[in-house]
Amino acid sequence: MKSKLLAVLMCLWVYPSYAQVVPDSTHLSREEFRFADDQRYTLLGATPRRTTQIEPISTVALSAAYGGLFMFLNYHMSNSWWQRSVDFLVIEDGYYARGADKLGHAYTGYIASTVCGDLLMECGFDYTTSTWLGATMGLGYMTYVEYQDGHGANWGFSPSDAIANAVGAGIYVARNLSPFAQNFMPRWSYMPAHVTGELATNGREVTALDDYNATTFWLACNVHNFLPSSLKSYWPDWMMLSVGYGIRNYEVYPILPDGTRSATSLPMKRRFLIGIDYNWVKILPEASPSLGFLNYLRQGLNYVRLPGPTLEFGDDGARFGLLYPFAIVVPF
Repeated sequence: MKSKLLAVLMCLWVYPSYAQVVPDSTHLSREEFRFADDQRYTLLGATPRRTTQIEPISTVALSAAYGGLFMFLNYHMSNSWWQRSVDFLVIEDGYYARGADKLGHAYTGYIASTVCGDLLMECGFDYTTSTWLGATMGLGYMTYVEYQDGHGANWGFSPSDAIANAVGAGIYVARNLSPFAQNFMPRWSYMPAHVTGELATNGREVTALDDYNATTFWLACNVHNFLPSSLKSYWPDWMMLSVGYGIRNYEVYPILPDGTRSATSLPMKRRFLIGIDYNWVKILPEASPSLGFLNYLRQGLNYVRLPGPTLEFGDDGARFGLLYPFAIVVPF
């Protein structure tokens, strides 16, 4: 019995890519629903509608999920970042964290818009409406966070943060509607500093969202699509190139001989990177449409940059990392 069940599951996973849900006139065809030369996937596997037709059950369920997530995030931040409320304050911090913070806001705005847009497609909104409304909802949430920051005793409303959020939402719209922009994808990588041999922040408590010593932001490029036909065979279609940016010594205070912490933090250092990246939609086999969520997860791997060969240069000089960000490096 177990062997039969395993055989069925394997057949569903490796089910030929041409055996898809039969297209109809109310939904985009699979050929129409693509990112560059990659098949694109929705949360549950169907393609978006051509015209909006709200599906009540999906809308209620996904609205409840979105509302629950909003309440959870609001509760978490109210008990951490916004514990003390003050009169609304504007504080411009354009150079905070040597610019890594602004890239973080742009990436978060992009992801928030993407999640909202994907949920709207499941609710029956057409592709274009889902794109614009998803960007509006994503940016709306990020703007709400900025407004609350304006009342936070230790923060303040940052105009450059708000602009970065809007840039992220704009990237989402551009990637959805511009075939050229679909060849570029923002990515994020995170690995705790103690795992990679970096100095960890000890000036304050941090999370994965603002641990800039452990975070790198990337822009991946689909090189294969830009090559002339005569050269395409020499470049694997799954291999991308990513350029990245990160910093070191964010909120790192040296420990003095007496065990106390220095009053002055180490100077932050920039790192610029370029490395080989991966298109997981090309690498991993496509699941059957009946297992559409697996395809969505497979597609989701393209939102992060996994360890790979990387050339780094910046304030610490140049070095090559075999599996950046792990400390397997060759300094120049």
